[in-house]
Amino acid sequence: MEFLPTKADTLNDILRWLRDVRHFRTDPVAEPVIDRLRAAMDMAPSVGNSRPWRVLRVMDPGKRAAVQEIFERCNHEAAAGYDDVTKAEYVRLKPVGLRDAPVHLAVFSD
Repeated sequence: MEFLPTKADTLNDILRWLRDVRHFRTDPVAEPVIDRLRAAMDMAPSVGNSRPWRVLRVMDPGKRAAVQEIFERCNHEAAAGYDDVTKAEYVRLKPVGLRDAPVHLAVFSD
């Protein structure tokens, strides 16, 4: 496969778009979309095609709430390390995706 300039432009657009997403859709995600996502993860490069990641779908509302609580605690601890100006900006931009996301996928690395 030849990596043409148009493909490089598309890749740059994708990487730029993925850098910082602040607005998420909250409507349900269809199972075929989840299946395509899992297939894409299986194609991601890894040394020796080892795929050292495991992905769990978190569906239980209690577990989803626990993940959000852990994130909020860690986010608060991280904010404490910044000076007042930087901390104010950091706190203002904190993500709310965990609360609103219709699907939670937990990704682990072996």
